[in-house]
Amino acid sequence: MSLQTIYAHKTIGITDLKRDGGIIDHISEPIAILKRDSVKAYLIPEKLMSALADYLEDIKLAKMANERISKEWDKAIAVDINDL
Repeated sequence: MSLQTIYAHKTIGITDLKRDGGIIDHISEPIAILKRDSVKAYLIPEKLMSALADYLEDIKLAKMANERISKEWDKAIAVDINDL
């Protein structure tokens, strides 16, 4: 038997989730979905999913901006402030 990290404070068995599908309407934090005592999926609230999607988009945009800045940096011209 191997140990598995669970990235949620709460868990529910897949069978219990099937029996009581109403739990989906009341989640406020991530829940690990277990099948035979092994994590198979995570159920997260819509607001958290939206925040994660925004965060991932921000990371992608920051990476793109940094790549563009590094390309433009090579075109920079050194000047002396007194020459302006």
